[in-house]
Amino acid sequence: MSELLDDFELDEAVERQYHLGTEAERAGRLRDAAVHFRVAADQRLGDGAVRLARVLFALGQEPEARHWCRQAVADGFPEAADLAEENTAARQRFLEHAARIMVGAPTFDWVPSGVPSVRVPVDTITARTRALRVLDERYGGFACHSAVLAHLAEIEPMIVVGDPPTWTAVAEVCELAGWTAFDSGLPGTALPHFAHALTLARQAENEALIASVLTLVGRMFLHHNAPNDAHRAFQLGLVAAHNAWADRRTLDDPPTAITSLTTKLGTYGEGRARTLTLTALARNHLALGNLERATEFAAQAVDAGRNLRSARADDQLTWLAAEARASGATALAEQLS
Repeated sequence: MSELLDDFELDEAVERQYHLGTEAERAGRLRDAAVHFRVAADQRLGDGAVRLARVLFALGQEPEARHWCRQAVADGFPEAADLAEENTAARQRFLEHAARIMVGAPTFDWVPSGVPSVRVPVDTITARTRALRVLDERYGGFACHSAVLAHLAEIEPMIVVGDPPTWTAVAEVCELAGWTAFDSGLPGTALPHFAHALTLARQAENEALIASVLTLVGRMFLHHNAPNDAHRAFQLGLVAAHNAWADRRTLDDPPTAITSLTTKLGTYGEGRARTLTLTALARNHLALGNLERATEFAAQAVDAGRNLRSARADDQLTWLAAEARASGATALAEQLS
């Protein structure tokens, strides 16, 4: 009788651990969830091994997660075999998204749940982000991840009525949310934040920020034993860094800039990125006195930007027209105007 009672109490305690794990997972406390689910998985309670494997993948603890996947399959839960593939697939989806970003393809595949109730000035957003970066640097991501998410929830709706500075400011918060999630031991929740950061950085045509995000993602992949995926992220980040360098070099060193911009042009389809690159090529050729090539690229830029509504693209064409007028290329200036 005593033995039966002990068994009953053990079963009841294990069930309680399972339910505590479920509650912790729902609340986002994945480390706590893993502790509770381990007890359930050890005692072969229901789908405890499946639940534990899912949480461990989210925590980036892949070797142990794969162990529990195998145990779950042996216990009669074949769906656990898909968890390991899904973990790898999440990285692949991110890298495919990053590759589309690099060729300038439309990527705005998510919008906030509502419109902004208050318009937060960009300098206010960036000041708050800087303060949170200081906290992250001093105390680690776990100490400020919740505060970063609260900051993001407040300002993310502004992207629907934003402009390049706003998109950049919100992208930097998404980047920080991804980084602090990773540093908090939550790589599975970091990727969506990094993906949103890339989307907004491309919307703002901020190549330097794209390079920064991809570098952080590469470091995260390396940390979690995915060197091939890390290599791809670093490669894409290098292209973005090269593009950012080309943007800064425009008109400072025309021959070098033309080489870089020509390479960059081949990565873009239709849209603002292509228009801006064509305009930059025209400006650099004009700076070298190559009027024929400048006129050719200017015509392509005007044609590519015909359906754009972009103040940034308009400004670049206006600067090109002013430079053409100042250099005596009146025909080119008239064509642009």
